[in-house]
Amino acid sequence: MGSYTIGMSSQWQARRSSGEINVISLELLVLVKEKGGVGVAAREVGVSQPQASRMIAALEKRLSLPLVRRTPLGSTLTEAGESIALRARQILAEYERLHIDADRLRGRMPEQLKLAASRTVGEQLVPEWTKAMSQMGWATSVSFKVDNSARIMDMVDTGEVPLGFVEVPQPPVGFVMEVLRRDRVVLIVPRSHPWSGKRLTVAELAGVRFVEREVGSGTRDILDVYLPQRALPIAEFDSNTAIVHAVAQGVGPAFLSELAIRDQVATGDISIVPIVGLVMERPLCAIWRSENASLPGVEQVLSVVRSLELQT
Repeated sequence: MGSYTIGMSSQWQARRSSGEINVISLELLVLVKEKGGVGVAAREVGVSQPQASRMIAALEKRLSLPLVRRTPLGSTLTEAGESIALRARQILAEYERLHIDADRLRGRMPEQLKLAASRTVGEQLVPEWTKAMSQMGWATSVSFKVDNSARIMDMVDTGEVPLGFVEVPQPPVGFVMEVLRRDRVVLIVPRSHPWSGKRLTVAELAGVRFVEREVGSGTRDILDVYLPQRALPIAEFDSNTAIVHAVAQGVGPAFLSELAIRDQVATGDISIVPIVGLVMERPLCAIWRSENASLPGVEQVLSVVRSLELQT
């Protein structure tokens, strides 16, 4: 079997001399795939849309491949772009892992600690967590990527982040998991809806089309467990806030976390509709890979989160 040595590789030297690949351009490509547009990808990484377009164009030139298909309706990846984006995600995860390992070897808290949380956890609990962390006097800047539970588990699994927070109806496989609190998913309608103030049976839900979260979210997963035969959604959103607004506007009823609708219930904008004999409860939990437990920052963050959630 032949050997490969970077220092002796003429191909490597040729590629290196022709220019570096910008890490941000790889992030942009991955985000175009996930978000469906250069503009939203640019906002995610903190650059202007023209700058993002130039960086993607430079990446296409560097690789001599068309990566992004631009149309008036948005941007999608070409077949080559899909393949490169998949590899780019792996590279970005390893890049982040390099920094995490360097912090571990230094034996101190990292300057930046990137974590991830599902939308329900990210919108309803993370703000309080970050406030508590900011009062600890840490030199570390803690940031959270917010996405659906399936994506968060993927990020933890690939090493993109060392610690994630999700809500799932069943314990995730392949992770160390710690339950922080329990959460109920409830049926909500506008206060003016005929169901408001009533108790329903499961049979009365047959044929009703609900406003739902997207596939991959923990909220969608629990509906698949408890109401697998329900009708197709009338609309789907990847945001709890968008669903609350849609329900309030009369688009349709929805199932959401009690945490996500506290304010709207208190103001009377929406009502919770009890369902006889049906309680949809799930754990909100922290997940990590076993080898990440000792990484600087992970245990410190968990300690803060436990102090806030385990007493709830």
